[in-house]
Amino acid sequence: MFGAFMYLLLYIGLHFMRLIGWFRWRLVGREQLPPRQHGGMIIAMNHVNWLDIPIIATLLPFSYRLSWMGKAELFTHPVANWWLRQMKVIPIRRGKRDVAAMHTVIAALREGAVLLIFPEGTRSPSGVLQTGRGGVVRMAMLAGVPVVPVAITGTEHGPKGTLLRRPVVVTIGTPYTIPITPNGKIPPAMMDELTNEMMLRIAALLPPARQGVYAPTLVAQP
Repeated sequence: MFGAFMYLLLYIGLHFMRLIGWFRWRLVGREQLPPRQHGGMIIAMNHVNWLDIPIIATLLPFSYRLSWMGKAELFTHPVANWWLRQMKVIPIRRGKRDVAAMHTVIAALREGAVLLIFPEGTRSPSGVLQTGRGGVVRMAMLAGVPVVPVAITGTEHGPKGTLLRRPVVVTIGTPYTIPITPNGKIPPAMMDELTNEMMLRIAALLPPARQGVYAPTLVAQP
């Protein structure tokens, strides 16, 4: 309850700055969001700056309150651990196969969580899309939830850019589902194909100069 209250306060405060025109944050494609009553979903978005999280959390309707994953090291301090869990952040050990975290994420999705994941695995300060990883694909398939491709542009300027009223645009693409395989496993070749499809969907929402290795001319090369 306390976490929801704090989330609401932050949501209202950031919305106020946006409504008075100081924060020039804009959402495109809101109608693409799956109906909230249908359950959980994964928001798969490119990652440029730490501002990406509060910006998309502000632009989405409040009923789509976000959960996201954070590196386990952030949870070592008792106060930080309490705060992050109140904010529905799920700890994960980066660079390791964290089975427990995977089970936690899948359970949360099945219970209706809206989970923000950055499939690049790290920030791209230049804003150019980097190579994606397959964790989103596996989670979406096992949890039986849709993937919503999303792109953000403008946060490469950081907090200073927002204070200087530089525009930030979040674009929502068409949601899609990943059918479960007969044995619940994804062979490496299929994983590569599904991950590539997801990243291409995100790239299609970005300007050509930001599509990186997923630009059509590069993908088409042998």
